[in-house]
This record gives sequence, C-alpha cells and structure tokens, in this order.
Amino acid sequence: MSQTSDETGMAPRLRRIRGGAIVPPPPRNARRTRRGADAGPTRLTLEAARSASRFAIDLDGAFAFALIVPLLFIAQLTTLGAAAFAAIAALYLMLRRRRLGEALGPRAFLFVIPVLAILSVVWSEAPGDSLRYALEYTLTIAAGLLLASARRQTSVLHGLMLAFAVYIGFAVTLGRSVGVGVGAGGEAFSGLTASKNLLADIASTGLLISAGSGMAAIRDRRWIWLTLPTLAIALELYAVIAARSAGALLGLGLGLAALTALAPLLVTGRVLRAWFTGAVGLLLLTAGLTYRTLTVALISLGANLFDKDPTLTGRTYLWYRAADLIHEKPLLGAGYYAFWRQDNLDAEGLWRYFGINSRGGFTFHNTLVDMLVTLGWIGAVVIVIVVLVCVFALIRRFVTQPSLTLVVWISLLLYQLVRTPIETIGLAPFYFSTLLMFAALGAAFRRLRPAPSQQPAPIYRPAPIELNVRIVRGDAAGRPGPAGWGQDRRPLSIPGPSG
Repeated sequence: MSQTSDETGMAPRLRRIRGGAIVPPPPRNARRTRRGADAGPTRLTLEAARSASRFAIDLDGAFAFALIVPLLFIAQLTTLGAAAFAAIAALYLMLRRRRLGEALGPRAFLFVIPVLAILSVVWSEAPGDSLRYALEYTLTIAAGLLLASARRQTSVLHGLMLAFAVYIGFAVTLGRSVGVGVGAGGEAFSGLTASKNLLADIASTGLLISAGSGMAAIRDRRWIWLTLPTLAIALELYAVIAARSAGALLGLGLGLAALTALAPLLVTGRVLRAWFTGAVGLLLLTAGLTYRTLTVALISLGANLFDKDPTLTGRTYLWYRAADLIHEKPLLGAGYYAFWRQDNLDAEGLWRYFGINSRGGFTFHNTLVDMLVTLGWIGAVVIVIVVLVCVFALIRRFVTQPSLTLVVWISLLLYQLVRTPIETIGLAPFYFSTLLMFAALGAAFRRLRPAPSQQPAPIYRPAPIELNVRIVRGDAAGRPGPAGWGQDRRPLSIPGPSG
C-alpha cells in the first residue's frame, strides 16, 4: 500500500499494491510529532511545567509551615492550637487521599509504634486517656510521614524554616527569663514559656533547619531564601545559648557536625559515602551500647558547663522512682499516657516534689525510662527495633540517592537521638519534635512520583509497515520476463514516519 495526496491539501488517497493489505495511515501531523520528539518539550509544555511546579512548591511549603506553627505556639494556644493542628493535618490527609496509599504504604512499618500505643488500651490503667492520646499520636505521626513523602522536599524545608523563624522572632522580642537550679543561683532565657529546655529545643531544631535551608538557597541561587535563614540562625543561636541547656547544646553541636560533614559528600562517589556513613553508623551504635555512659557524660557536661547540680535538676530522683514503677509492671507498663494524669497518686507525688502546680506537662526526662513505664519492655524493644531499621534505611538511601534534604533529616535525627538519655523524644502527641522525628525516619523511603496528569503525553511513534510486494522482472522494453508474475516474493519493509 502507498499513499498519495492531491495538491489541494485534502486527505491522502489510499492506493492498494497487489498482494498487500490496506493499513490505516499515520496521523497527518506525524512530521510535527517526529520533530517534537527530536527537539524535546515545546515552550508551552515548559511554561505549563513551571507553572505547576510553582503551585506545588507553594502547597508543600504552606502545609509544612501550617503544621508546625500550632505546635510551636501550643503552650499559648492550648486547646485551640491542638484543634488547629488536627484540622490542618486532616485537610492534608484529605488532599492526599488519592495517593495516600502511595505516600504512606512504604512507611507502613512505622505505624507499628502508634498501633502499639492503641493496643495498650487493653491493659491501661486509664483506657480512655490512653485511647485519646494514642489517636492524637497516630495523627501526628501520619502528618510527619506525609511531609517526608512530599515530592518537593526543598519547599518543605523552607516552610519549616519560616515557621521556626516566626516563633523565635516572637520569643526573643517578647520572651522572659526563669530561675534555674544552678549552684550560685541564676536565670536562663525561656522565651514565651516557663521552660528553658523547651525554648532551647525549639531554637536548636530551628537552627539546623535554617542552616539546611540556607544551603539549599545557595545551591539554587535563590538569594532571598539565603537572607531569611541567616537572620533566623542569628536569633536561634542567641536563644539556645541564653537558655543554658546542656543537652540542647550537645545535640546541636553533633547535628551541625553531621550537617557540615555529610553535605560535601553529595558530590562524591558512592564508595566514599558508604565508608563515611558506615563509620558514623558505628559511632551511633557504640553510643547506643554505652547508653549509661553517655547519660553520665551529659550530666557531667551540665554540671561543669552551667554549674548545675549533679542530679540535673532532680532527674536522677525521677529515674529512681521510675525504677520502682517499672518493677511493678515490667512487660507491658501502665499504658500509653496512663501515668502522668491527675488523681494518680504516684504522679501527684512527683508533681508536688518538683513544684509543678499545673499538674501536667511533665515527663521522666529519659526516653527509654518513659517507654518502660508506659509500654513496658515489650513496647520498648519494638520501638527500638523500628527506629533502628529506619535509621539504617535512611543511611542506605543517603548512600544510594543522596540529597541535601536527606542530610538535614539525618542531622535532625542525630540531634534528637543524642538527647534521649536526658529528654523524652518522639513519644508525645501534638508535639513538634515528634512530628519532625517521624518525618526524618520516613525520609528513608521513596517520595511520591509525579501524578499521571503532570506527566507529558506520549509521542506517537507508529511501527514500521511490512508489505508483501510482487516484483515484476522484465527486459529493457518493459515486457515481462519468462518467469512472469510473482517471480520474486521477498518482503519489503517500509519504515513508518518515525524512521
């Protein structure tokens, strides 16, 4: 079969060749299609992609900002802040509902922890409280995992940076100081709350995020995003030093060391990254095995650096009392968030001993101790295994698919894990540290791919047409040869428009 067209631009006429079959013609714009395939995306396609990219970046950054702000100001907003976070997280889940399985599916392993908290309702001393806090805990973890699955992680980083900068700006401008238990007496800056450790935690976390946001701005040559992190770093550094928190300073130092050490490895080979991150992993494993030694070192650092008493403001007495509580229910504990509640005589006694008149908002200031009291040895072992698996997966992904945002998540995770001997990390619902910790753990798994509507349409490439053509052999005058018709029946391959 062959094609002919008249000179008027009308549709081509089909002409049948003897022995062949009628094959539908390729589209009239086959030449344009072929040129588009050779020349790449058109200007219209690029402009549409840029427009969609700008909208998506703003969306990811807006949700990162909106999720963190109520948690940072939750001490001032109280119930209103918790309700705002729950509403924003629910809206985020609803907007991602079509791809929720793709976002949370690879991270389903992490939901073992909130499921364990929900199951503790069965043996909890306060089933109603355990169920309510466990559901809030699950929502907090889901929101953190959604941030980790966002395709545009740089936008998430900028949104988080702005949220922490806003809070620190208010804290430095309107903040206050509180007395601390130092040997010669003294005060420490506590910002908008009565807890200097909380302010130091917020400032240290914000400083790490601001440093990563500044690196991303330099990489992308977006100078306005370099100016904002620089100002935020100055305020956050002042706040963390004025708060006089030994644990926050130590964690911040190690987090910054990880950030500055891992960032140059983005341009190196996989082998060098593997060796270096393997060495860091061994150090972390050694720190985990020497958990008690690390705790003693942190206590000594606080005593020497800030002239604190060796008990770190009564923490050792807390751990002494916790040992008796763990001995009473060693396997399953008292239930998730079933201990620190009013009308519990043990909790009331500790609140009175430490002068906590609000009778709430207190922990054992040790992550492992809190896990053992509330979820027992079974819960503690399960949580430790889940975290270790995600940590190794995060390191593996950095080795195979390095990125600047992965470096920031690793530094944040290191900052938090180092402080577990003297603070409770990752167990509180509706808390910014819990949200970011699970976002860092969730970053170990793949992000969302572009939606099908955002992918370019496939280019038409017709397959070659194969025809059986009868070749007529004749003499110079055009008369058929002795063999007549059909002397040679070799197939003739005619390439399509893309050939």
